Formats: sequence, C-alpha cells, structure tokens
Amino acid sequence: MKKALSILFILSIIVLAACGTTAAAVATGPANTPPWLNDFPPEDALWGIGTARQSSMQMSMTTAEARARVAIARQMNTKVQAMFTDYNLDAGNVNNQANSSLQEDVSRQITNMDVSGARPIQRWQAPDGTWWFLVEMKKSDAKGQIASIMGNQEAAFAQFKAQQALDMLDAQLAKNERPLRVDN
Repeated sequence: MKKALSILFILSIIVLAACGTTAAAVATGPANTPPWLNDFPPEDALWGIGTARQSSMQMSMTTAEARARVAIARQMNTKVQAMFTDYNLDAGNVNNQANSSLQEDVSRQITNMDVSGARPIQRWQAPDGTWWFLVEMKKSDAKGQIASIMGNQEAAFAQFKAQQALDMLDAQLAKNERPLRVDN
C-alpha cells in the first residue's frame, strides 16, 4: 500500500511539473520568436524587425538586419500604387443566364529612403536557425533625413522655376528683337 501511494505521489509531482512547464511555455510565447517581439518602441524611436533563415549564419544575419532597415524606411516614406478591378457580367435571357465575375487587387509599394543612423539593438537566433534583428532609428535622425530630402526637393524646384523664367525671358527677347535698318 505504501508503495502504491509513493508511486501515486511521484506521478502527481510529474503531472504538476508538466503542467507548470506548459503554463510557462504559453506565457513566454512560441519557441521560435524572440521575447522582445511584441514590445513597442519608445516614443522617440522607430523600430524595424527583420527575419531570415538562409544557407549560412552570416547570410541569415545580414539579410535579417537589411530587412529590419527596410521596415524602418517603409515607416518613413512609402509610395503605394494600387489598383482594384471589379468585373461582373450577366449574359443570357431570364430562363438561361450565365454570370461571370472577376476581381483583381494589385498593389506595389516603393520605398526610397536614407536610414543612416539606424542601428541594431537586439538580435536573436531561434532554435530553428532563423535570425531576428531589431533595428532602431531615433525619430530626431529620421526627421533630419526627411528635412534633407525636402530641402533638396525645394532647391530642385527653385532651380527649375529659375530656369523656366530665364527660358521665358529668352523667348520674349527673341520675339522682340528685330534687325536694325540702316538707311544710306
């Protein structure tokens, strides 16, 4: 009887330990994601997260970091081109109708942004070999990049308008110039 109670006690401890392990695993999330995945960036920063699992560790790390930088660039400046087509055709008569329907949704995102100042602040390798990178860029650096682009665009526009005004002046002078007549 004591032996049966001892076995029951040991089995109870094993079951309780297994339940405790399951609860801990559920609390920390899936094994293939880093603990900081669901954190939010501080108010003064942008974060980008990138992942990669390539044929070599170095290529995985490089790709994950690059993808994280792209994620930051997309937050700063993304041009979205989109088209949605909805086509519906009813053909035939009341007793014999055919219906055809086609929907198409196409989009493209283009990002062209300098993310100088973005730097990795966390990296993590999952048990399956996937590398995760968390890259941060301070908003003050991002504002500087955007201001620089805006300044360059304003300068280019001013130069364009100045050239346009000079071209108009040249055209007007060409119309008004007449050869001088000299009478003898």
